[in-house]
Amino acid sequence: AQSFFNLFDRIPTIDNGSDEGQELDDFHGDIKFDDVKFIYPTRPTSVVLKKFQLNIMPSQRVALVGGSGCGKSTTIQLLQRFYDVKEGQILLDGVDIRKLNIHWVRFQFGLVSQEPILFDLTIAENIAYGLEDVPMTGITDAAKKLTFINLLNNYLT
Repeated sequence: AQSFFNLFDRIPTIDNGSDEGQELDDFHGDIKFDDVKFIYPTRPTSVVLKKFQLNIMPSQRVALVGGSGCGKSTTIQLLQRFYDVKEGQILLDGVDIRKLNIHWVRFQFGLVSQEPILFDLTIAENIAYGLEDVPMTGITDAAKKLTFINLLNNYLT
């Protein structure tokens, strides 16, 4: 029971509500994981990433593939700053991610998770989820890019 209370009472190291930090006015999309080491706080003896290097150039499409437990999801969680690295750094256009505004960082990335998630909304609302005032032409264009063509007539259902 004590370990539960210790976990429950733990203070997060990342303030998700913070408005502090820099926003890059002209973000190009250069992403670099430089000599990253990461250990989950709840598993301090298990190193997930060690001396991890990854360079993603602007506009480059990347798929993270590998066996279960090799660090794919962890890499994405670090990029979205759900956790901070133990060693090394993650750079966006050469700026350490820890110096950037957390909301700005998370807004920069569109991710496709391993499990599809649909909210109890229309297809159109699911496509535009998280954005404000998206015109129907924007939703239609996104659906075409995502090859959701067969759903075009059912957006509002």
